[in-house]
Amino acid sequence: MTRSKWMIVIVVLLLVAMVPVLVMAQGGERTGTVKLVRGERAQPVTDVPKGTVALTGPKAVLPQAPTQKLGLAPAETHFRVREGFEASWPNGPWDTFDNNGALGGDVCWDDENWIAFRGDWSGWPAGGCADGLDPNLFYYPDDMDSWATIGPFSTEPADAGHLTFRYWNNSEEGWDYFLWCASVDNIDYYCDYHTGYTNNRWRIGRLNLNNVPGYGSMLGYPEVWIAFVFQSDFINFVGYDGPFVDNVHLRVRR
Repeated sequence: MTRSKWMIVIVVLLLVAMVPVLVMAQGGERTGTVKLVRGERAQPVTDVPKGTVALTGPKAVLPQAPTQKLGLAPAETHFRVREGFEASWPNGPWDTFDNNGALGGDVCWDDENWIAFRGDWSGWPAGGCADGLDPNLFYYPDDMDSWATIGPFSTEPADAGHLTFRYWNNSEEGWDYFLWCASVDNIDYYCDYHTGYTNNRWRIGRLNLNNVPGYGSMLGYPEVWIAFVFQSDFINFVGYDGPFVDNVHLRVRR
């Protein structure tokens, strides 16, 4: 066999050997539910066991009017947020911050123009605060605990509340987590999460405030918060882009 043919064989064998590595790097994903405590590191993330958190019903939910039940009157919007990150952000009820102090630098959410579901901009957890990065040039760093919150807002006069948004994620599966959460005290947050790769596609994220995972109904409270959170562990051997969030829509109505 000539030298050129041997070289072709070697290259093919190397490519075949790299396939499992590439699949492991960005092929898997996992979803679930967790409880986070603001100010504490929840790593590794573990599922909330069923039955360990008492479901709490609404405290002061007003009954739906008969005309609304019959479809004779439109539902009244009590609180609404629509965010596509195309204008200056954070704004209004939004806040963004680094939740773990000096660990991993001062890094939090910001609006960035690297990838978007619609338009040119989306939210990224490593672009803001003093040590924020540019996703066009860098992957997300280690030791992140980056938060973006909406609130507080009241659900006392509401009988429905829904959060929907789009997300794209490429994170280290099982170690780095993107979470969307709700809280009634700004301390204990109840969340859904995604870790891994969304296969270069935008997914739909949802949160029903009448049935928050691990908690139950958050309707009927004077103060409620929504949070988008990203946590990374102490080291990544492969660079990852992390999560991007777009088309956020929060509506509380009666």
